[in-house]
Amino acid sequence: MTSEDEHAEVDEIEIDSKRVEVLDQYLELLHAGDARSCEELLQQNPDLENYLECLHVLDSLAVPKLDETAYRNLSDSVEGQTPVFPASEDSASGLRQAAFPREFGDYELQGILGRGGMGIVFEARQKNLDRTVALKMIRANHLASEEEIRRFYAEAKATARFSHPHIVGVHDVGQVNGQHYYTMDYVAGETLAQSFLHGEWEAEKATRCLAVVARAVDSLHQQNIVHRDLKPANIMIDGSGEPFITDFGLAKIFDLQGPETQTGAILGTPSYMSPEQAAGKKTEISALSDVYSLGAILYEMLTGRPPFKESNPLDTLVQVLEGEPTLPAKLNPNLSRELELICLKCLEKEPERRYQSAVELAEDLEAYLLGDPIQARPSGMVHECARWARREPALAAHLTGMIAIFSIIQGNYLFSTGLDFYFHCQVLAVIGLWAIVSLVFQRLLNWEPTENFAKFGWSAFDAALLTTLLYLTGSPLGPLLIGYPLLVSASGMFFRVRLVWFMTIVCLTSYAVLIVLLPEEANPPHYPLIFAAVLSVVGFVVAYQVYRVRVLSRHFESQKR
Repeated sequence: MTSEDEHAEVDEIEIDSKRVEVLDQYLELLHAGDARSCEELLQQNPDLENYLECLHVLDSLAVPKLDETAYRNLSDSVEGQTPVFPASEDSASGLRQAAFPREFGDYELQGILGRGGMGIVFEARQKNLDRTVALKMIRANHLASEEEIRRFYAEAKATARFSHPHIVGVHDVGQVNGQHYYTMDYVAGETLAQSFLHGEWEAEKATRCLAVVARAVDSLHQQNIVHRDLKPANIMIDGSGEPFITDFGLAKIFDLQGPETQTGAILGTPSYMSPEQAAGKKTEISALSDVYSLGAILYEMLTGRPPFKESNPLDTLVQVLEGEPTLPAKLNPNLSRELELICLKCLEKEPERRYQSAVELAEDLEAYLLGDPIQARPSGMVHECARWARREPALAAHLTGMIAIFSIIQGNYLFSTGLDFYFHCQVLAVIGLWAIVSLVFQRLLNWEPTENFAKFGWSAFDAALLTTLLYLTGSPLGPLLIGYPLLVSASGMFFRVRLVWFMTIVCLTSYAVLIVLLPEEANPPHYPLIFAAVLSVVGFVVAYQVYRVRVLSRHFESQKR
């Protein structure tokens, strides 16, 4: 062997030893759960690409390898919900048989029960005690941030602080080969969200179930814990119909000195989120926020749908903040007035109008079951009018504007002399027609098949009737032309870019028709051009702002997935 060959052999041995050292280092980092250092190590040693198969094997020792698409299929089985456990979808049977059972420390993973926002829940057998538990681990742990790991352990801590017969308890917490986990009671049954697939609940059964949940929630509040994510997907129903609260990933723990957030962030599920939580008012989140969520759950149990559920999170949040749910009795004609009052009292926008504790809600539900008088009472006329205005804001705004215009015109006619009665009647007729058209389009807006048509049709009629009113008024129009920019700005309240552009074009067209009918309004000739340019700019600004909001909404939705 020549000296060159000996040197080459020595160099190869040194290279191999360095590779072994790097692999050992990677394995140690993998076991410690240090994903960032693992990534940096791979970037510093690109030649390790040849050992990817080996690295994948090492990685599988730390994380049970299951197809992410299969996870998503499991969690999407109930539209709009995030089932935690258990799930029994037939589509998962092949995955269960192929991937399970698998060893995981002292546990044997039997199958997937569901997926939460950042965790996977497995059915598992604890080998040393020979019992079945639900084991939750961070989903895709190699990408988990320090904050997610902190929240994960905070969830386990929040759940383990106390025991209650209707709250899923925590048994063990730790990590295996860098994979963080905790185990909790296994509930053989389905989530409340999954039970909705069988139809809405009977009123008495729903009332009895929610009364139990409300008392369990009150026990949380007694321990200075606010759940903040109460929803049907986080309530388990066992074989005998008993409910159990689970998933404390967003729980907010208050210490005795003040309402400082110790765990989680202001997150949640829009359809069941209280207005103060949806508005991001961190300091206002309290036990009354959970009372609102309980009311939203009761609403869905009684009507088959949540109080607010739009096509995307943004529109749902807007409804939570500004809207009013459809009266439950309209969706379920067999519903008693007492249950409707209980439900609406929970869903009040102002926390001070709700039940002041979860136990008050439970007592009212139990009083209803016994046939005793309930605490909830109908609201006064002013409050009912405010509720109606929030329920149908477009119609309320139209009618309010028309009443104001009618009052001004009628007052001017009564206290002025020499006014034309025929002209006065024409103006009032247009206002009356406008009111009737608004009532018709509001009905169409409330009917899902015609909702989109109603938005565009109503916009076109608004512009046409405004133009008719301006034509009857005659020249000079003066400040009355402000009606066109107001219509464009109002169209942005629907958060639809196309609707804003449609209203802008319709208003520009209507103004052009008005100039033809009233040629004196085009003197001097550059005035109409200035007004049209300003109207176009207003339309662009509103449309652009709506577009920005829609982009943020899509980002929020993708993050939730």
